[in-house]
Amino acid sequence: MPAAPLHRLGRLLLLLSFALCGCSLLRTLLGIGDFRLAEAIYDAGVAAACITWSLRLFLPGRHRAEVACWAIAAVLWGAGATATAFAGGRPDADAPLTLANVLLLGVGPFILLGLVLYGRGSVPRPIPLTRALDALLSALTVAAVGAALVVEDALGSSGSGAFTATVFPTTAVLIAASAVGVLALRGWASDRRFVLIATSAAAITATEILYRHAQVRGDVTQFGTLYDVGWMLAAALLAAGAWSEPGAVPTRPRRAEIVVPVLLGAAALAMLVAEGTVRRAAPLTVTLAGLAVATLLVRMALSLTANYRLLVRTQKEAVTDAVTGLGNSRSLMRDLEQVGDARETLVLLDLNGFKSYNDRFGHPAGDQLLRRIGRALRLAGGSGARTYRMGGDEFCVLLATDGAVSPAAISAAATQEGDGFTVTAAYGSVRLPEEAADGVAALRLADERMYADKHHAGGRARPVVDTLLALLRERDPELRRHADAVAQLADGTARVLGLGNAARRDLRHAAELHEIGVLTLPLQTEGSAQPYGDEEHTYVERQTVSGERVIATAPELHSVATLVRSCRERWDGGGAPDGLAGERIPLGSRIVLVCHAFDALTSGRPPAPGCPPEQAVATLRRDAGAAFDPAVVEAVAAAAMGSRSLTAASWE
Repeated sequence: MPAAPLHRLGRLLLLLSFALCGCSLLRTLLGIGDFRLAEAIYDAGVAAACITWSLRLFLPGRHRAEVACWAIAAVLWGAGATATAFAGGRPDADAPLTLANVLLLGVGPFILLGLVLYGRGSVPRPIPLTRALDALLSALTVAAVGAALVVEDALGSSGSGAFTATVFPTTAVLIAASAVGVLALRGWASDRRFVLIATSAAAITATEILYRHAQVRGDVTQFGTLYDVGWMLAAALLAAGAWSEPGAVPTRPRRAEIVVPVLLGAAALAMLVAEGTVRRAAPLTVTLAGLAVATLLVRMALSLTANYRLLVRTQKEAVTDAVTGLGNSRSLMRDLEQVGDARETLVLLDLNGFKSYNDRFGHPAGDQLLRRIGRALRLAGGSGARTYRMGGDEFCVLLATDGAVSPAAISAAATQEGDGFTVTAAYGSVRLPEEAADGVAALRLADERMYADKHHAGGRARPVVDTLLALLRERDPELRRHADAVAQLADGTARVLGLGNAARRDLRHAAELHEIGVLTLPLQTEGSAQPYGDEEHTYVERQTVSGERVIATAPELHSVATLVRSCRERWDGGGAPDGLAGERIPLGSRIVLVCHAFDALTSGRPPAPGCPPEQAVATLRRDAGAAFDPAVVEAVAAAAMGSRSLTAASWE
């Protein structure tokens, strides 16, 4: 039969089954006719519903397996109703097993199997463990309620009808438990088909429980009661569900997934308490309710564990940059609050050229570049450093103030070059807690110095350097000559070592200004022929610290001030002012120290006379490993003997 006429026939039969159900209700309430009329209406209504189920099997669509099970149940139901009519009515509770009962006993299992198959096809996969536990909890609770209401009494029945008196209500309870379990697996979300099927299961269960209670009491043996209406309604609802199309099941969690399991668990617990107060043996009810409560406890444990993991993940995400996996600004502020008296250096970096890269290659490529820069900064900082992304193209690094890694080295690590692009980083650094009392002040000062560094790259530092050199010349012309000589040799050494433009610029400025602390020495100390006293020695030893303070007043020269501070540190740790040793001394400071010594040896600065460059190099090599970095000594020797230095104009 074509689909359209089949649909029309199905709708007509469905309307007929509901109409006959209404007629049965009116007949019962008004007392019209005898049990024969009631039986005729019942048989016609069940037959119409069963034919409707069966017709659905001939239409294409999803969930054909469960429809087939329901069609088999419909055939058995119809055959059982017919056998009951030929047997002359329903048997009483003590009647032996009849053909009608055998047929009707098959109805429940096939309805149950169809319901399970429907749930299997309509439940979203994969099934979360919490939903599986909710389904088990729901089924156990409903089964416990059914056991308390009817199954326990049915199990205790005797006589030739004990088997049917037990199987029918037990099957009905299993149908109801399965329906609620499937609903839990669906996240307590239902569509029209499921509502109809679940309502049918509820009608079957309620009617079966009430009927068996009445049958045990001997109140019902013939047709013409409200129990007929219940069975007819269940058949019509199941037929309507078979003809309804399944709807989409939402995958997002619903509030019911929290509320309903708690209510069901409370119901199971209440049943345990109630059974404990009743002096009767109800082992099945107690067992099912106990299992339901145990399932609830497992469910709660899983929920608490999931909530704890969610809390941990949320807390981590709150302080983690989503692109690079580094700490974010919130994490930085938290760590700055915990610095306390520990000495650390805050380095704030801003990428140059990143916007152009992002515009040219796209945001995914830009994110990849940010991740590479983040990894490079983390590696450059070492194990004691903490790296953050502030957002956009800004990064931040917290360094331990031990001189092992300089802010300039961190900035250089952020440099990325490739085919058609170059990304560099301007930076500003602040020593904590010397230069800033709290994180906000430190970030503000670092931000000022970072933008000063951006302008520095454009040449704004040069006028400041020239002004300081003019002051140095006024104090002592020889110091100005010495500064120029050291700067020229330092620049040549930078070329030998392969330093980048930014590092060379900072190095040259540091070499030019490494003696600027002289301006703060008392006049009687500087150039005096008398031996220095203890107080004057302290002035001389702290000269680089004074020079750092003078230079740092210009934000454009903050990185230069850091190099000047350490340009009297010795390789073996015996220098001043911080006693740094080895590679903890910034590379620029190590270069300035060797270049300073070379010029002092060759220029004949008092009190020693000058010597040839070859002799000066030999002297430096003798002190390599003690006062000087051996690698820097060799680079200075190569620059001095090979005349590889450049003028400032070549790169300024």
